[in-house]
Amino acid sequence: MPKVVALGDAQHIIDIVNETAQKYGQYYQQHDAWNHEADNLTHRPGAPWSIAHTKGQNTLLSDDDIVKLPPD
Repeated sequence: MPKVVALGDAQHIIDIVNETAQKYGQYYQQHDAWNHEADNLTHRPGAPWSIAHTKGQNTLLSDDDIVKLPPD
């Protein structure tokens, strides 16, 4: 939080984070996605985490993989 507060548009950033949490938080609560990777939007096959994880545990996510949309 201290790093965000130091930014000139901190409230705008906080609003975006809150909106994103409201929008996507329901998926993690409904499907218990934290415990089921197939239901986890960030860990599903083809998502950046999945791509990095297949290369080895603790592999950094590449910028190229992050900007690509995962398959539906």
